[in-house]
Amino acid sequence: MLMTTTTRNVSISSWLADGLAAQVAAFFRGRDARTFSLVGGAVVLWASWPTLATVAYPAPPFLVLGLAALVGFALSFCLMAVRGRARSFWSVSPATLIFVAFGLMGNNAFYLAAISRIGPAEANVVHYLWPIFLVILSAFVVRRAPTPVQVVGIACGFSGVAVALSPQMGAGFDAVGVLLGISGALTFAVYSVGRSLAKVETNVVGPSLGLAGAGALAVHVLTEPVYALSATQWGAIALMGLGPFTLANILWDRATRQGAAATISSLAFLTPLVALSLLVVFGLSTLTLQLVVGAVLTIAGAVLGTRR
Repeated sequence: MLMTTTTRNVSISSWLADGLAAQVAAFFRGRDARTFSLVGGAVVLWASWPTLATVAYPAPPFLVLGLAALVGFALSFCLMAVRGRARSFWSVSPATLIFVAFGLMGNNAFYLAAISRIGPAEANVVHYLWPIFLVILSAFVVRRAPTPVQVVGIACGFSGVAVALSPQMGAGFDAVGVLLGISGALTFAVYSVGRSLAKVETNVVGPSLGLAGAGALAVHVLTEPVYALSATQWGAIALMGLGPFTLANILWDRATRQGAAATISSLAFLTPLVALSLLVVFGLSTLTLQLVVGAVLTIAGAVLGTRR
């Protein structure tokens, strides 16, 4: 009897192991694997933005933003031209072009300015309040109060920022830096609401990067001091334009057309943790318990805030 039971348990274990192996193999052969790879690539590229911005520091924010945006604009146009769609690249309406350009420029400029005052990791956590602001703005637009779950998410998001910034509380607290980070998050939330309401499906980011880059460089000339970039800073700026500004959006667009929205969104919420990890790996920030807890709370708030 004991041998029979043991044999049966071994058979069940083998059956479960074989089933799990078959599911894993099917995942890596199927569409889920491609979607996971596309979203993973987009998340890593977006998460590289704080690291690249920190490497480019202390270059003036609008100089960095302007040059990176122009690199992204050039790459976007080349990719469209290779696909034989150069003419459609210029078909974006002026109103949409201006709105997207201001959204991209304002969001990133505020973030770059916040880095110099409160640190890259802290600014990264504050910036990811944008899903929370998006929930609040969306509720205002449709004139519907947030659900209890969303209210909990909003509370988690702001609690996460408070925890992440807690080591700076007191005499060293930089309220201006925090406000700059919040302004960047709010700008991106407003931009996201506007893009959602417009329902424009054509490539508007690529053309808008050109206008955003030109506008940022104009602001740099008028308000910022002349600055000579080093070779390392030039490299970081070029990678910003290639990765977070352009390729990340291309990968994200393909993923949204191939995979399940729930899976894609859940993976995207990992961006602040990945960004924090990259900063620590490259020695640009110190990992603290407050930062980790703050980032986790902010992510939890974003996840809960987007649930109906």
